[in-house]
Amino acid sequence: MAFNKSNYMLQQQELREAVVGLGLTRTEDPGSKLYRGTVSFGAARPMTELIRATSKAEAIKFATNRYPTATNIEIQDDKRRR
Repeated sequence: MAFNKSNYMLQQQELREAVVGLGLTRTEDPGSKLYRGTVSFGAARPMTELIRATSKAEAIKFATNRYPTATNIEIQDDKRRR
Protein backbone atom coordinates (compact mmCIF):
# COMPACT_ATOMS: atom_id res chain seq x y z
CA MET A 1 0.00 0.00 0.00
CA ALA A 2 1.42 3.35 -0.97
CA PHE A 3 1.78 6.12 1.57
CA ASN A 4 -0.33 9.14 0.62
CA LYS A 5 -2.53 11.72 2.27
CA SER A 6 -5.70 9.69 1.90
CA ASN A 7 -4.60 6.60 3.88
CA TYR A 8 -3.02 7.96 7.03
CA MET A 9 -4.18 9.97 9.96
CA LEU A 10 -1.94 12.30 11.89
CA GLN A 11 -2.64 12.15 15.60
CA GLN A 12 -1.07 14.72 17.82
CA GLN A 13 -1.51 14.56 21.55
CA GLU A 14 -1.17 17.88 23.27
CA LEU A 15 0.81 17.64 26.50
CA ARG A 16 -0.43 20.13 29.05
CA GLU A 17 1.27 20.64 32.37
CA ALA A 18 -0.35 21.86 35.55
CA VAL A 19 -0.08 25.56 36.27
CA VAL A 20 0.71 25.76 39.98
CA GLY A 21 1.39 28.57 42.39
CA LEU A 22 -0.17 31.01 44.80
CA GLY A 23 -3.33 32.49 43.30
CA LEU A 24 -3.43 29.82 40.58
CA THR A 25 -4.01 26.60 42.54
CA ARG A 26 -4.23 27.79 46.15
CA THR A 27 -4.98 30.81 48.29
CA GLU A 28 -3.59 32.33 51.48
CA ASP A 29 -6.81 34.14 52.41
CA PRO A 30 -7.69 33.37 56.06
CA GLY A 31 -11.40 33.59 55.19
CA SER A 32 -11.19 30.71 52.72
CA LYS A 33 -12.93 27.38 53.22
CA LEU A 34 -12.62 23.85 51.89
CA TYR A 35 -14.65 22.83 48.83
CA ARG A 36 -15.15 19.18 48.01
CA GLY A 37 -14.80 18.42 44.32
CA THR A 38 -14.82 15.49 41.93
CA VAL A 39 -12.25 15.34 39.14
CA SER A 40 -12.66 12.84 36.27
CA PHE A 41 -10.04 11.69 33.76
CA GLY A 42 -11.63 9.82 30.85
CA ALA A 43 -12.33 6.17 31.66
CA ALA A 44 -10.69 6.29 35.11
CA ARG A 45 -12.70 6.45 38.32
CA PRO A 46 -13.43 10.00 39.53
CA MET A 47 -11.11 11.38 42.18
CA THR A 48 -12.35 13.34 45.20
CA GLU A 49 -10.35 16.46 45.98
CA LEU A 50 -10.52 19.06 48.74
CA ILE A 51 -9.68 22.55 47.48
CA ARG A 52 -9.25 25.59 49.73
CA ALA A 53 -10.78 28.67 48.11
CA THR A 54 -12.83 31.76 48.90
CA SER A 55 -15.67 30.95 46.46
CA LYS A 56 -17.00 28.11 44.36
CA ALA A 57 -15.86 29.88 41.16
CA GLU A 58 -12.34 30.20 42.56
CA ALA A 59 -12.35 26.50 43.53
CA ILE A 60 -13.25 25.59 39.93
CA LYS A 61 -10.43 27.82 38.66
CA PHE A 62 -7.93 26.22 41.04
CA ALA A 63 -9.01 22.67 40.07
CA THR A 64 -8.83 23.51 36.36
CA ASN A 65 -5.29 24.86 36.74
CA ARG A 66 -4.20 21.94 38.93
CA TYR A 67 -5.66 19.24 36.63
CA PRO A 68 -5.58 20.61 33.04
CA THR A 69 -6.19 17.19 31.43
CA ALA A 70 -9.35 16.46 33.45
CA THR A 71 -12.45 15.69 31.41
CA ASN A 72 -14.92 16.81 34.10
CA ILE A 73 -14.61 18.91 37.26
CA GLU A 74 -17.52 19.30 39.68
CA ILE A 75 -17.44 21.28 42.93
CA GLN A 76 -20.11 20.56 45.54
CA ASP A 77 -21.35 23.00 48.15
CA ASP A 78 -20.57 21.04 51.29
CA LYS A 79 -22.67 22.57 54.06
CA ARG A 80 -21.69 19.92 56.62
CA ARG A 81 -19.16 20.87 59.30
CA ARG A 82 -16.40 18.34 59.91
